[in-house]
Amino acid sequence: MIIRTEAVVLRSMDYGETSRIVTLLTREKGKLSVLAKGARLPGSRFGSSLQPMSHSQVVFYHKPTRGLQTLRESAHVRLFSGIGREMEKIVLGLRMMELLSALMQEEQCHPPAFNLALEALERLDAAAARPANVWAYFQLRLASVLGFAPAIDRDAVQALTEEGGALTLDTGTVRPLETAGGGRRASRSALRAFAVFARADLDAVMRMRLEPGVRREVERLVEAYLRYHVEDAYPHRSEKVSGQLFEKREP
Repeated sequence: MIIRTEAVVLRSMDYGETSRIVTLLTREKGKLSVLAKGARLPGSRFGSSLQPMSHSQVVFYHKPTRGLQTLRESAHVRLFSGIGREMEKIVLGLRMMELLSALMQEEQCHPPAFNLALEALERLDAAAARPANVWAYFQLRLASVLGFAPAIDRDAVQALTEEGGALTLDTGTVRPLETAGGGRRASRSALRAFAVFARADLDAVMRMRLEPGVRREVERLVEAYLRYHVEDAYPHRSEKVSGQLFEKREP
């Protein structure tokens, strides 16, 4: 069967002397791997459309019994040129692709996850400030579309005092210290920001300014929450690089 569909490129690796194996998140077939024969040759018909974070239109031969499909065509749908101009955006985008690759099941169509990937890449590409806000938003929205959204209670968030509170990792509930009963302790500012990332739309999220210390707290909360639910599936290959960038970033 020949399938034509939109795809986001999650990863690409060299294969043999001239080809590439590419992991795609497709609109119609979910995550799958394809063999792009001749992709590394000069003047390849695939061009740059198989680079990670590319939004491409692809055509491939699909056999249900085959783990590696054969790519026939690929062309850009939209170029995210703004991402490629800033190292911080590149690292954040790669982390998003890495997380999708780790958490999405093979050949399970998941339109909400595909749409989220495009939304996050488009906003990361256009972000004039605070691109890391997209990363925190993306992680918690992905948790939501995969079925383990944080259970944010507005009254509990508003009840936080200067002493801070805690995030209950199994439910994603933010609680004041006196009612927390355990969980991951954090400052009031970090817990309120976590709630915004979990519930607000992306326009509101991108307006949020965080002090460097608060941002680091929020990143740790978001990661702890996802790690609790997906355990060792949470990727960390680019974590060290992005952590170094966050240390240098201004709010």
